[in-house]
Amino acid sequence: MGMRFRKSVKICKGVKVNFSKSGASLSLGGRGHSMNFGGRGTRATFGIPGTGLSYSTKVGGSHKSHSSSNRSSASHSGSRSNAVAVPNSVQLKMSPDGRVEILDGRGNVITDQSMVRKIKATDAYKNMVRNLEGQRQDMLEQAYNEAKKENDRFIEIHKLSPQVDSQEQYLQILNSLRPPVYQRRQYEVPCPTEATVREQLMQEAKATVQGSIFKIGKLRKEYVDSNIQSRLNAAISAWSQDKHAFEEQETENEASENERYAAEFNANRTYMSNLINGGDDEISEAVESWISSCELPVEINVDYDWNRNDHIMYLDVDLPEIEDIPENEVVRLASGNLKEKKKTQATIKQEYVNLVLGLAIFISANIFNASPAIHSIVMSGYTQRRNKAGEVNDEYVYSIKFLREIFENSVLANVNPMDFCMRFENRCNITSTMLMKKIQPYEIGE
Repeated sequence: MGMRFRKSVKICKGVKVNFSKSGASLSLGGRGHSMNFGGRGTRATFGIPGTGLSYSTKVGGSHKSHSSSNRSSASHSGSRSNAVAVPNSVQLKMSPDGRVEILDGRGNVITDQSMVRKIKATDAYKNMVRNLEGQRQDMLEQAYNEAKKENDRFIEIHKLSPQVDSQEQYLQILNSLRPPVYQRRQYEVPCPTEATVREQLMQEAKATVQGSIFKIGKLRKEYVDSNIQSRLNAAISAWSQDKHAFEEQETENEASENERYAAEFNANRTYMSNLINGGDDEISEAVESWISSCELPVEINVDYDWNRNDHIMYLDVDLPEIEDIPENEVVRLASGNLKEKKKTQATIKQEYVNLVLGLAIFISANIFNASPAIHSIVMSGYTQRRNKAGEVNDEYVYSIKFLREIFENSVLANVNPMDFCMRFENRCNITSTMLMKKIQPYEIGE
């Protein structure tokens, strides 16, 4: 099954519409988020990872009496055996799920709970945690939106469908075609002047005329004056000959190029006229040109046959399998964290219906745009399924008779694939649980 028609073209898996089955990943924290403790107070340094940008701010009180009291307290505490000294600098790292790690200056996790409690009590720590949490939420939101966007681009492929053009638009293009005209080049070599020729003669005189230091200037001037007129006349004559030869060559180029342009224009105009009128060769070339250049998230085969008399294009499409639908999705929890979970079978079936019917809309819109002579498309989609014996067979799951007029008057990116496809005469058997049952497709001429 799937080879009922005379021509077959493969749409290869490409990169214009991308989807990854992997879940969202998130990296947060690390270098750039640090605190420094010292006699002059606590400073917090915030950095934006990957940018090299950071800023430092003083956090907490700075009154002398308070600092003096702290130093006195620290000195007094230091005399006790159970005193805990806070490192001069610490770093904070926050994991994607919001857990905070406190590291010393060497990057080691601080495990001393007394020290941890002291650090957590500082304003610097609290401000930095708020800063990191804000960054984390922004990154989680971005990751969630990207994951949803990629899933939707795969499932809602009909949104990539072009606007279908009318025959009037094709005729406007045809009538606006004009052959290009050869643009003559200008001869850009300047005509010799007395000044340029005199300079050349002076250079010759310096190289060839010899004499005493008292007469050399006069001798060289006499050389220039005696040769200037004849040399100028010769230079102008040579320039005129070169200019004439250049212009004659341009005349030949103009005639030959305009003849070539006219031949190409007539061939293109004839091709487009035949395409508008539904010529077999032109339709096949346009259809195969689009299919061969199309890139989708999955690899499919398209078999087609053009019925010029009835203005009908018959298409058989080897559809993606339901197993191609990503099994997992990213969801946001009440805490704001992301979680990857398995989709329900009901969700997968619904998404598969949207995918394969959206694919029918996408392909048909592009095939309609191959030529205004295509008035209708009979699109039949089949997939591979195992029977009870475990054998893999082709099974048609829809066959739809699309009409160009409805496509031309629809904003395809906004339609619901199932509702739109059901507007046309069709053979579909989709249950209330979104199971696409086997059907018998339309035959040519049916």
